[in-house]
Amino acid sequence: MVEYHPLRSEDHNPTTAEYARLNNDAERRAKECRSAKMPCLSHLCRRDYDDVYEPSDDTYLLIDAIGMDVDAMMTTEGEEGERRRRRDDRRGGEKRGGDIIEKKIIRRDDIEITLEIGCGTGVPTVYLATRLRDMAADDRRVVARGEDDATEDDANDDDDVVAAKKKTSNSRRVAHFVTDINADAIRITKSTATMNGLSHDDVRAIGCDLASELLDELENDVDVLIFNPPYVPTPDEDVGSTAGIEASWAGGADGRVVIDRALPQIARLLAYPHGVAYVVVVDDNYPERIMQLMYERYGILVIPWLRRRARNEYLTILKMTTTRMYSGQTRERDFALT
Repeated sequence: MVEYHPLRSEDHNPTTAEYARLNNDAERRAKECRSAKMPCLSHLCRRDYDDVYEPSDDTYLLIDAIGMDVDAMMTTEGEEGERRRRRDDRRGGEKRGGDIIEKKIIRRDDIEITLEIGCGTGVPTVYLATRLRDMAADDRRVVARGEDDATEDDANDDDDVVAAKKKTSNSRRVAHFVTDINADAIRITKSTATMNGLSHDDVRAIGCDLASELLDELENDVDVLIFNPPYVPTPDEDVGSTAGIEASWAGGADGRVVIDRALPQIARLLAYPHGVAYVVVVDDNYPERIMQLMYERYGILVIPWLRRRARNEYLTILKMTTTRMYSGQTRERDFALT
């Protein structure tokens, strides 16, 4: 996929000093973050990658971004995290600005529904699902260990045990939805979930174009949305083919044909006020324009979250979050699909 990209031209450079700063911050975070552990793909053979996109640099950066926020989630829960969120709100959390949105970490208790659009092998969703599963299992172990050691009532539990009991009692089963227009991707994602210890109830796979079959069911309900779109600039006639692997990367003019069709769906699906989306783009896609469009049209804050050069392209994970400007009330004209 990457071999189709020239290095960015002057036309792809940031148009403002603020966006250039955000890009620099994203590059720094990408260098500092811990590399995420890939889900097991030993069930796949070379022939499978004739039908679905093989995980590559964009996949790795995407799960790094998700993993970094899961790690941050673990350190921002509890009273200290709540104090930090209230402080950020007082400082104007709904304004545009990197220092505010960077601190907006979704709480684990808020994650009930996730959605990956264009799942391919299913790696991002399976990664997130297993991380959340393992965190819940850790909570149960802490509770069990505390109860085994306790000699009296909960008053003698240490803070970790009390917090784990609260999380365990409040925990709900997370529903992970994935979509893909490619039937082979649906099949392979299901097998990836099974290979990594997830059940059919954990990951629900739907064959459709983008999220078209889920717009009514999941409207304003998606807590975490993941999208690694076809972003390579190609002739428009190459977009949307279901006959070959080209559909996984052919993005049309500026690589934006599929992305632009997905943006109103993302705005419609994200939960208010805590929903977050992770979207892969390259500089060819003019991500600064995407940031402006999402804010001005839908009140969605967008920031380059992680950014890394991969051979001859510059990959960026755009992090999108809802704000108070977006009331959660859908207006058909605002979310009309093009």
